[in-house]
Amino acid sequence: MLGILLFILIGALLLLAAFFLVRRERQSRDALERQRKQLDKKLKDTLERLEEERARLETTFGGMTEGVLLTDARGDILHLNPAFQEMFSLQGKVEGRSALEVLASVASDDAIQEVIRTGKSAEREITFEKPKGRVFQVHFSPMRRDGKLFGVVSVFHDLTEIRRLEQVRRDFIANLSHELKTPLTAIRGFSETLLEEENPEESKKHLEVIFRHATDLSHLMENLLNLSKIESGKEEVLSESIAVKPFMERLLERFSAQARVKRIEILNEIPENAPPVVADPTKLNQILTNLVDNAIKYTPEGGKIWIHSRVLPEAHQLEVEDTGPGIPKEDRERIFERFYRVDKARSRDTGGAGLGLAIVKHLVELHGGRISVESGSGKGSCFRVSFPLLSPSPAQS
Repeated sequence: MLGILLFILIGALLLLAAFFLVRRERQSRDALERQRKQLDKKLKDTLERLEEERARLETTFGGMTEGVLLTDARGDILHLNPAFQEMFSLQGKVEGRSALEVLASVASDDAIQEVIRTGKSAEREITFEKPKGRVFQVHFSPMRRDGKLFGVVSVFHDLTEIRRLEQVRRDFIANLSHELKTPLTAIRGFSETLLEEENPEESKKHLEVIFRHATDLSHLMENLLNLSKIESGKEEVLSESIAVKPFMERLLERFSAQARVKRIEILNEIPENAPPVVADPTKLNQILTNLVDNAIKYTPEGGKIWIHSRVLPEAHQLEVEDTGPGIPKEDRERIFERFYRVDKARSRDTGGAGLGLAIVKHLVELHGGRISVESGSGKGSCFRVSFPLLSPSPAQS
């Protein structure tokens, strides 16, 4: 009897254990099903979000007038937009091919490799042979994922038409200047000859006006020709070591009469033992002549002009400082633009077309230097030109 009861008890326990096992398994299956549904929903939401982002990017890229090129860390093409494909007349699939192979431009490939190597953005103006003669301003930026660089995005802005119009403008100015130079030279020459002869006082005044304005126009034509030549990229820099103090003394001799008329004192404070500046003598003469001429024009009677020289860690700096009316803050950024004049009425009185400082800026930059101005209304102006501390070429030495 006891054995039968024990057998029944064991059977009941086994049935109970089986029930709990089945129940737990069912709960596990339900939990797994819930997890699967949650994962399915998350995956679906992620895919939808990615699809939306992809559609937004495609719309953005497709609507851009600039060409966009994405390359991986090896320089192979990942993606490009329709504008880029049209710019370079690309047919068929180019993804996976090398950017160097597709663009046939060493300059653009060098820029991409530089961004990959340094992790920093770069900007270049590049002329491409294919399509022929097209000029692009290209901005190269690194692409990162989790802080690691995995590619480069390059944005191409077409400058071809702008550069063509600039060339047309330069050619027009150069041709016009050449055409006007001959008659102006004749006018100056004949008026100067007539001034040397005996003339009634009234005729002499008229001839002086003709001669003065013909001279001003000749200077304007010379400046236009100089600026056109500089901007065309045909100007050469033949640098040599120049002793600054005697160079400046010779230059200031030409302004002695002009300064004496206005009772302006010019102080050449360059020390005798100042180290030489490495520059093209002709261009340095143009730079300093323009700066001193401006200082005399805009310094009131009885004023002063100082010439300084100093050697900085990486540059040789020359300064022309005056006690003139100064330049307002809003004009300081624009005074180096062509034809820009701070005071239009005063400029008409003193002469000049606003080309002098533009020429100075171009000539300084041809040397790899820079120009800056420190000024303020009623506080005078100080123009600084800096030339790199370089050695002259062996031939010039």
